[in-house]
Order: sequence, then structure tokens, then C-alpha cells
Amino acid sequence: MAVLRPIQKEFYGDDYRWFFGTVVNSHPPSGLEGRVKVRIYGVHSESTENIPEKDLPWAQVLVPTTEGGASGIGKIPQLVSGAFVFGVFLDGVSSQIPLILGSLPRTEFPSSVQSGRQNNTDNSFEYDQERLQNVVSTRMKDDNVAEASFGNYALVGLRRQQSVKFFIDNGYELIHAAAITGALEGVSRFKTYDDDITEETVGIVQWKNTTEIGSRFSDLLRFAAQYSPNSDWRLFSIQLQFVVFELRNRLSLANRKLLATSNIKDASVVINKEYIKGSNRTDILAQRVYDEVLS
Repeated sequence: MAVLRPIQKEFYGDDYRWFFGTVVNSHPPSGLEGRVKVRIYGVHSESTENIPEKDLPWAQVLVPTTEGGASGIGKIPQLVSGAFVFGVFLDGVSSQIPLILGSLPRTEFPSSVQSGRQNNTDNSFEYDQERLQNVVSTRMKDDNVAEASFGNYALVGLRRQQSVKFFIDNGYELIHAAAITGALEGVSRFKTYDDDITEETVGIVQWKNTTEIGSRFSDLLRFAAQYSPNSDWRLFSIQLQFVVFELRNRLSLANRKLLATSNIKDASVVINKEYIKGSNRTDILAQRVYDEVLS
């Protein structure tokens, strides 16, 4: 019996296709360490309804020759969700085996804190760039380490930016990404966990703190464990990905209603009633996110 080979001919180069794409998941399951899931321009639809994240490929990532390159020796790639990457398909026109060769820097929209503008809704802090860098270096060195609870405005501003960018990179239109981000800020100020384990609700969505089978929080724990044994449900990146997972699976009706909206106010109403399941008015926060992106 013939052995099926993913690459049907010897390497020469004429049939290899280049691509650009965006990393949408940098937490591969066990056995695929070092890979990232990527949405590739011109190949994968930007619509998450047409091609959901689960159907995107886990791309291999080229590492420098300063690493061992064998038997797991050396560092693994450090690409994060939202990275703009460049690579090649190893199987040519079939375009099923992507290899990422590197990433390209790009200018991101600043939050109100990063741009130095004072926010009208919270004037309790003023941050210059040097102070902001100090905050980042001391409190957000590595998102792979579970962060402590916080209420610091600078970190909220940074997480607001990270959140809206994450949802846009995962195929949501700006008004929907802003509505989700505004709701998360309104309900939790993006705090991923609290040191007090007796809290009734936890996380950026304020899931009910119960591990009963079938609860949304127990689903979060199981979701985090699927990435790798070392994944921590308290990570901001994990909780953002779980929000998308819930919207596309268990709460897909809420997702469809959200995508059917065409303005910030309606989108915020849907997220609050159908997903957050609270009564918070977050359309003002969502509008601020929207305005920051366009400014």
C-alpha cells in the first residue's frame, strides 16, 4: 500500500505559495507545542460564521538556527494572538500545510491611556509614557503567568485595547467587538480573578463561581485544560478565547443576535441581556472603545 505523503514532490520551490495572516490562537493542544492557529488572507474567510476558528490550521513556525532544532531542544516560538505573520504553504496550491517564517510589526490603535489623552469618565489618574511603561514592566511582564487582581486604570486601559483587538482579529466587526469589550469592562473591569475564592462570581464575565457539572465556570476550567496541562483559567488571553468559544457554541443564539445588530446601543443590549445576562448599561463604554479605534 502506498504511503500518503503531505508533500507530493521533492522540494524545488516553484509551487510554493506565500501568504500573510493573523494569529488567532497561540495556545496549541498537547502534542502541537510551538504551533499557532492562523487565519490566512485570501484563503480563509474573515467571517467566523463561514470558517470558525476550530477549522483553521495549526501552523508550524520557523525558529532561528541558534536553537537546537531536534528533540524539543531550544525555545519555542513566542507569537501571540493578533500577530501579523508571513509564511509559505509547503503543499503549494493545496494550501493546507502553512509554515510561518516570521512576523511583521504593525501600528496598533492606542488606548486613551497610551495616547496620553485624559478620559472624561475617569479623571482619577494621569499617566505619562514613562510611568505607563513602568506599570507594564512590573505588572504585566508575561501573560503566561496568572496575573493578580487589580483595579489600576492603566491596566484597564491596556486590557480594553487588547480586548477589542482580539475580537476584531477573530472576525467580529468593530461595533460588535466594542460592544463585547464595553460589557466586559462594565461588569468586571477586566479583572480575571480575585484572591477571595469565596466570591460569588469570577472572571471577566463574572461567571457564577461554581464547579458543578454544566456550569459556565466549569466549562471555562475544562476549556483551559484542553490547551495544555500548564494552562491557567485565570489568564486574560484564555478568558477572552473562552468568551468567543461560548458565543460560537453554548450561547450561539446570542452571537447570532449580536451579529444582526448594526449600532453600538443595540449590540450592547444584546451582549448584556443574552451573554453577560446582567442589566448594566455599557453602551457608553462601548461607544468610547469605538471612538478610540476611529480617532
